[in-house]
Amino acid sequence: MANVDRPRGLEPVGPILSAREYKCVSAYAQDLFIGDPVIAIATGRDIQIAVPGSTNILLGAIIAIYDANKVPLAYWDSGHVGEGYIVVADDPDQIFVCQGDGDSSYLDESDCNGNVALISGGGSTVTNRSTWELDDSATAGTAPTEQIRLIRPQDRPDNTIAIANCDWLCRINYHQRLQGAVGAGV
Repeated sequence: MANVDRPRGLEPVGPILSAREYKCVSAYAQDLFIGDPVIAIATGRDIQIAVPGSTNILLGAIIAIYDANKVPLAYWDSGHVGEGYIVVADDPDQIFVCQGDGDSSYLDESDCNGNVALISGGGSTVTNRSTWELDDSATAGTAPTEQIRLIRPQDRPDNTIAIANCDWLCRINYHQRLQGAVGAGV
């Protein structure tokens, strides 16, 4: 049976181990969605969307978005006026579920405990969710600077391994808090 194509970025699974509030400056002109991976910039509490691909560090995934008055937003619109707040699941040990990109090659059991990168998506203003996915075009490797560590496929009857859009349990492998890295583009 085919897996459902439902990208949602990084979605926490189980208990949220740490959720911190970060700022989104008024001049930040990019849409942000629940599930988007982010990084901290400079030394304050400001965040921005992460950069996909190997060697690009991650801090965590967005789990809530608020305007300056702490009113919940469905997503951060690139045309938003004023500051806002972004709550991020940012513990290095947080487990997430993320979908493979459904490209022409797929991850399988031999890829468990391997490392892969993410590929970016634009997000959906219909679902208000991220469309980031695992880059399953390459077999999971051992490079320490790959963004994501695969744990195993999510165990569900409707989630078939080694075909398009398989959901994987994973954690951030190249985590900003564990690298001693500060600032964007690290």
